[in-house]
Amino acid sequence: MKIKCINNDMCSSISIGKEYLVVEEGPEYFVILDDINNETTCKKSRFVVVEDGDMCKKVKATINELNYQLEHDNKDIKDFSIRKNSKGAIKEIIIKFNY
Repeated sequence: MKIKCINNDMCSSISIGKEYLVVEEGPEYFVILDDINNETTCKKSRFVVVEDGDMCKKVKATINELNYQLEHDNKDIKDFSIRKNSKGAIKEIIIKFNY
């Protein structure tokens, strides 16, 4: 997701009018790579969305589908596998549906 800064009060590492890539999005904040390539957490009210790419909509739809499956005893899930990295953290979850 690309966002554009409209307010940089009390934050010298971002510039008004400049576009930034969102690393992570929370309910009230964005984590961006600032002007000096550091991850910075900023309030959403400081930015306007320039390009969404429908990624958020796709992710929300996937989460809604998975919540539905959990609530209905995974009735439409054919198989799933979990891939972890060398540290044991989950890297990827592959889910195969019946449809």
